[in-house]
Amino acid sequence: MHSSRALLLALVLVCSTVAPLTAAQSADYDVDIDDDLDIPDRTISTQWGDQTIEAIGSASGDGTVSVSADGPSGDSYSIRVVDSQQRLRDNQYVDGGGSASASFSLDRYDPGTYAIALTNGTDTVYAVEPFVINGFDVEQTAADRVEADDELLVEVNLSKVSNDVESPPAGVEVVLGNESTSVRTTATQQTGLNYTARVDVGSLSTGDYRLYSAAQTGDEVFGEPELVAVSGTQSVSVVEEGSLQDSDSTDESDDTTTEEPTETDTTTETNESTTSNTTAGSSGGSSAETTDSPTPTGDADDADDGNDADEADQSSSTTEPTGSTGTESSTQTATPTTSRQSATDTTTETAAPLWGPVGIALVCVVGLVGVSLLRRRS
Repeated sequence: MHSSRALLLALVLVCSTVAPLTAAQSADYDVDIDDDLDIPDRTISTQWGDQTIEAIGSASGDGTVSVSADGPSGDSYSIRVVDSQQRLRDNQYVDGGGSASASFSLDRYDPGTYAIALTNGTDTVYAVEPFVINGFDVEQTAADRVEADDELLVEVNLSKVSNDVESPPAGVEVVLGNESTSVRTTATQQTGLNYTARVDVGSLSTGDYRLYSAAQTGDEVFGEPELVAVSGTQSVSVVEEGSLQDSDSTDESDDTTTEEPTETDTTTETNESTTSNTTAGSSGGSSAETTDSPTPTGDADDADDGNDADEADQSSSTTEPTGSTGTESSTQTATPTTSRQSATDTTTETAAPLWGPVGIALVCVVGLVGVSLLRRRS
């Protein structure tokens, strides 16, 4: 008799453990995984009925998943962790209902898709949010705006972080959408773990959407391909046709700068020095005094001296004065005329003192010749 009762009790416990729970999704219950990602609303099929998913959690295999839950006060409920086969993996009971928080260790959990479910502890599920233990790091790159008649190019790069995942994964999917609609696109593998996807946004109205990428296994969880990694979400705006081209044209126009010619007044300052020549001539010779620069002088009877004097008057003061400190030096306009004058002046200055001795010698010779002739006649 006692053995029969014990067997019946065991069967009841087993049946209550494996019996499917029923869905009773209610606005009175809510579950949020810390740092979860807002995704386009999606309805998933569970063994407890259909559930609407608005977000998805993300974690690493050696970390924890932290949960905030809320339910009616007075109604006790359980916070459960279930795996991809929808089997119970962990549980925390909330006595008396209301708001609660829980944290579950994910040590020894394989990468893949799991879920946090709020249940009444027996056969009813009130709320569900899936989370993914990542076997890859996922990095996605895309523009933040796309025209309504165009395609959004998305680049997805995976980095393996767990040895318990198949590499490359069975597939990579890119999802763009909002609370009411979404577009799902299979990415194409390029090289290694690099993928690209071209998302056709023609079915989407203009507005703001969320974009995320996910790596998949070949299994199915909650009526969907099992996720083994998920990226963060990115905001993308679908804009009217041609608006980006108009914006680019405006930007180019704003960036164009017209350079106006700048008029520069150039003033050339010419320093001139005045040269005074004082020439004293006599039968015995001549002397010359020069202010600022040496200026040769010659005899008034020499025609070349007159030309040299004219050139000296016309030439600019381009020679450096020598002598005492404070004398102005002009080196701005050196001309060939100056060089020629220097050569001419040097010649004249050398020849001029010779006329005095030559004249005296000639007079003496003529005098001696005349005296000799007079003596011979006498």
